[in-house]
Amino acid sequence: MFRTLAIAITLGGAGTALAAQDTSRIPFPEGYRDWHHHHSTVNLDGHEPAGNVGIQHVYVDAAAREGLKTGKFAKGATFAVDRFAYSADDNHSLSQAARKVVAVMVKDDERYPETGGWGFQAFKGGDPNARAVTDGGIQCFSCHIPLADNDYLFTRGQ
Repeated sequence: MFRTLAIAITLGGAGTALAAQDTSRIPFPEGYRDWHHHHSTVNLDGHEPAGNVGIQHVYVDAAAREGLKTGKFAKGATFAVDRFAYSADDNHSLSQAARKVVAVMVKDDERYPETGGWGFQAFKGGDPNARAVTDGGIQCFSCHIPLADNDYLFTRGQ
């Protein structure tokens, strides 16, 4: 409840503008697994938002990789987050399970000014035809707002 209220206050009147942003043209990132693998993380049960619990691999295209080096992201720089469920194994380890989503962030200051210049889209189960973002990226961006000092990215550095 408090988090939702804080997001509403932070976004102020931008909710309408965010919802109006067209993220339907953000393409599925074909070949992203051949991009630079930046890092992997595991979000355990209890992580917020709960939908992001799982093993995630972060891939960056050449423009995003250059942006991570310089701190300046060119139009079109793209991040892909390949998120999987996980299962606990008998030997106190986690194994990657079913793919949950392929999430995408694309830099375009002109097209997505209300979300820090980033467009957001996600593809359920990694299916290029199963778009998950229908609100102009407002839910995605709400988690990125506290990261304004890092161009709204959770990822840092090379």
